[in-house]
Amino acid sequence: MREPKKQTTKDRAALFIKAALEALHAAGGSLPLREVKAAVAAKIEFTPDDLKVYEKTGYVRWESILHFYSIDCVKAGFILKHRGQWHLTPEGEAALSLPAGDLLDKALRAYRQWKANRPPEPDAPARETLPEAASVFEQAAVERSFVFERAEADARAEIEEYLANLGPYELQDVVAALLRGMGYTTPFIAPRGPDGGTDILAYPDPLGAQTPHIRVQVKHRARSGQKATREEIASLRGILRQDREMGLFVSTAGFTSDAVREARQGGVHIDLMDLNGLLEKWTGIYDRLTEEDKGHLRLRRVFFLAPE
Repeated sequence: MREPKKQTTKDRAALFIKAALEALHAAGGSLPLREVKAAVAAKIEFTPDDLKVYEKTGYVRWESILHFYSIDCVKAGFILKHRGQWHLTPEGEAALSLPAGDLLDKALRAYRQWKANRPPEPDAPARETLPEAASVFEQAAVERSFVFERAEADARAEIEEYLANLGPYELQDVVAALLRGMGYTTPFIAPRGPDGGTDILAYPDPLGAQTPHIRVQVKHRARSGQKATREEIASLRGILRQDREMGLFVSTAGFTSDAVREARQGGVHIDLMDLNGLLEKWTGIYDRLTEEDKGHLRLRRVFFLAPE
């Protein structure tokens, strides 16, 4: 009886990449790197070869392969990577209909096209090389990319863990500080106890003469994972003054699809902000925060040599 053909590294890579894209799709299009890897690990039955650890770097082989070929998926436009998060693009969504091997081949062709349009590099190797057989030149480039991405992901995970451990009123203070950094004043921040549906009230000017004012509701459920519901969005809409206010609903656990639809309908604008949106805005305006407000979530910039 003929033994089944042993899968090549490329065969394994195709399975890992397809599983990663499927995980992004199932999560609504975006996941931090650690959750992408957890989803792949939950779906794939790893072989002993997959679980080998490279002595030089300490990286697990399957993770290195996933990262190596994810570069092709970025160049193909299937995924975007930003600050430790992977995002599925419409092109990646469409590619999910392909068998795993065809999906990876399409990504490899896209990488070759991207490479062909770049100025030639002396002694640069062909990108078809598998991770363990790559030249010293390419191994260094891939390792730099891997280190960069892992550093971003680890830093992001640490920040998210810090925020998850904050109490609800501490997170409320973070949101208020963010609004002040964006140029608003915050004449009302709800004290402990019943808040009447308003956690923060923000004005574009100190006197509140300009409009719209922003009425904010903050739900801190990162630990429980309980998403904000349609009813909660409708409740905020019900207390907005239509002639001069807009709503901002912050939910660290995200929103149900019905909640998103509820926010988009009606005559009064309600903006939704999940944990990812909160961090994106915080890092974007961090330099404009006062030293006191930075203290609610103090960060430090670290510079890396960026990968291609």
